[in-house]
Amino acid sequence: MKEIENYDVIIIGAGMGGLHTGIYLQNKNPALRTLIVERNTYPGGYVSGFTNNGFYFDSAAEAILDIQNNNANKALREFGFKHAFHKLDPNQVYYINNKQFNMYSDLEKFLAEIKIHHPDQAEGVRSLFETCQQITKDVEDCGLKDEKITFGKILKVIFKYPTLRKYARKSFRELLDDFITDERLFEYFSLFCLWFGLKYEELDATVAAHILNSAFTKGMHYPEGGMGSFALNLVKHYEARGGTMQYGSTVRKIIVKKKVVKGVELEDGTIISSKYVVSNGDLRKTVFDYVGKKHFSKRYLTRIQRLRQSISGYMMFVGLENLDLSEYPPHFIIGKGTEIVPKVRDENINLDSIGVRISSNIDPTQRKGSKESLIVLGFANNKWNNFWKTGKTMKRSIDYRNLKKEVMQKLISTVEKIIPNLSKHIVLKRLATPLTFENFNQSTDGSWYGPEYHQKLPGFKSPIKNLFFTGSNVKGGGVTPAMDSGLETGKFLLKKIERDYLKKSFYPVSSKETIVANKELLNILLQESFDGKKRK
Repeated sequence: MKEIENYDVIIIGAGMGGLHTGIYLQNKNPALRTLIVERNTYPGGYVSGFTNNGFYFDSAAEAILDIQNNNANKALREFGFKHAFHKLDPNQVYYINNKQFNMYSDLEKFLAEIKIHHPDQAEGVRSLFETCQQITKDVEDCGLKDEKITFGKILKVIFKYPTLRKYARKSFRELLDDFITDERLFEYFSLFCLWFGLKYEELDATVAAHILNSAFTKGMHYPEGGMGSFALNLVKHYEARGGTMQYGSTVRKIIVKKKVVKGVELEDGTIISSKYVVSNGDLRKTVFDYVGKKHFSKRYLTRIQRLRQSISGYMMFVGLENLDLSEYPPHFIIGKGTEIVPKVRDENINLDSIGVRISSNIDPTQRKGSKESLIVLGFANNKWNNFWKTGKTMKRSIDYRNLKKEVMQKLISTVEKIIPNLSKHIVLKRLATPLTFENFNQSTDGSWYGPEYHQKLPGFKSPIKNLFFTGSNVKGGGVTPAMDSGLETGKFLLKKIERDYLKKSFYPVSSKETIVANKELLNILLQESFDGKKRK
């Protein structure tokens, strides 16, 4: 066992939830000693990026919805955080049956596009957006967006908000059916289902209404320099406020004594003590691996075990030389988006309908001379083709590598329907599979959005005293919810720290009064380690 280090708060994982928890705590109380431990050598989790042979790629998320107006960014601006963003326009382009449809981020331009391709549906689509705006306004007015649901608020919905009442228990599918009579238009709204990996019938109408209203009035934004640059800038801000980052540190276990968290133990044997621990890691791994079943009730374990994981997928990273991509849209889908999720449910993969991303067509700083980066992505499960020909051992063999080559060749052929001669300019290509995402992000089954959204998720308070959760595991998938979750967890935790301080049950580690407490904690951890060795 290595030397004990002392912190007030330890945060496991430098994803959006973990970073925003740390940023909130350090901005509100710079005297706190907050540590974020991250197993990778870079921050961000699914909001990150990497460079390979001079080509930059976003490693997962490619844009953020309503970055200028969401709660997380408002808080960041109050804290003095600054980062430039580029608006994505159009939101998406669809290539279906040799036809191109532009889903502009400006509502009037989008409606004009509808008039061109489906003139008889234009008024219905306009009415759809008017209804979405009303639903969003109703949710905000009656206090359902950021506050707890009370009986009084339910009565308000019943008597004062007829539009919200009408759609409160309906699905996205039912919402669209009320305004759209031509099912071909469903393709243009499939993007918002794909953000969750759900079917139309599985996404709540109120959630969809908020997303549509935001996407076509406020838009999606891409951080200058890429998603990786955004994550690094968040870390810079966190550290400037006194927070500590520790990369290349994998947590072996969260130390719990008599249902109270005491700190964490790393894989190299280092023990780090703290009064509070926040896990931005995978919820199932946190409960079953880091803490252990013995510390939770059977009822709680069953609840966590039954949570369905969201969909996963693949991403092909392509480096190109001497091919001008500037004439193509930055984000486009080839094939029918409405068929993606159903096909993955049936066959565990969809290679026919794919997304393509060209970040340099949003952010010109990404273009490096004759070098261009392109990303191809789609949905898949980790168990496809006998776990991608690795078997249940998950060992990457020659069969696994050959299967990846086959997949990449098919994807390239599909993209060449839109970008001719693409293959002649490829100088680099890599494929990330669900196994890759599970390895790098420690997400169960490589899931992209944590637990599936369409189910009741646990809150940020765990049954273990002073152990908290944050990120998509408790707030739902997506960049913005993860950011919001971090701020929510940080806000609650800071209040608890202040209450505990007033009760004299917590002192900042810099206080002289903690010397005795730290000696007692050292004895507890040493005894735990000694007892564990004896049992072995």
